[in-house]
Amino acid sequence: MKIEEWEKLAKILNVPLSEIYEADERQSNTCSDNASGNFIGTNFGPNNIYTTSEVLIEIQQKHLETQQKYITKLEEENRELKRLLENR
Repeated sequence: MKIEEWEKLAKILNVPLSEIYEADERQSNTCSDNASGNFIGTNFGPNNIYTTSEVLIEIQQKHLETQQKYITKLEEENRELKRLLENR
């Protein structure tokens, strides 16, 4: 994907670009076979092939993990604040 597409994706996901994009010095080639519908994805080097949906799912999972950690932290803070209020 072009950097402009990564920027749009970051905006849609409401995350910093640095959270989902890492410049890769390796060569990347986009593979597309729209005529047969066999494969559309990106080949990063000789061994790793990722489809666009796999990349988006991975990004979404990381984002959800981050959100869950933040929710857990807020829940802990809420419990502590309730405890402090009860002890007043």
